[in-house]
Amino acid sequence: QMCLLFGGYLIEVDDTNEYSFIQGYLNEHGQGEGISLGTYRYQSGSYGRYETENRRSYAGYWMGANSIELPGHWFWMKSRKIVDFDIFGKADINVTDSSCLCFDRSNMSQSRNKKCHTQMYSICERNTQ
Repeated sequence: QMCLLFGGYLIEVDDTNEYSFIQGYLNEHGQGEGISLGTYRYQSGSYGRYETENRRSYAGYWMGANSIELPGHWFWMKSRKIVDFDIFGKADINVTDSSCLCFDRSNMSQSRNKKCHTQMYSICERNTQ
């Protein structure tokens, strides 16, 4: 949704050069932690002690590919092209899963698949013409 607000869409990685560039950029400049989801207060134990916990989202960045419509068959959402997993090299992707593709910030920004409802940052792109 955020990408649409700026006239764009979730990034579609077209080749290994683009993948390497984004991966390097995220490793150098990306957020090391997930999005703050708020601070929660809860009772701990039976003596009325309260603890606080700051919860964060998953430390990653969404790309624009998923296998929701046909599990095990991955497509870029904007172009509808088939995802070429050779671009990502040695990545920890379960290509038979029904999920969405992201850069995993906690693992040197390698690509992975996660459940699509997982909260995290997005990487957007848009056409300049």
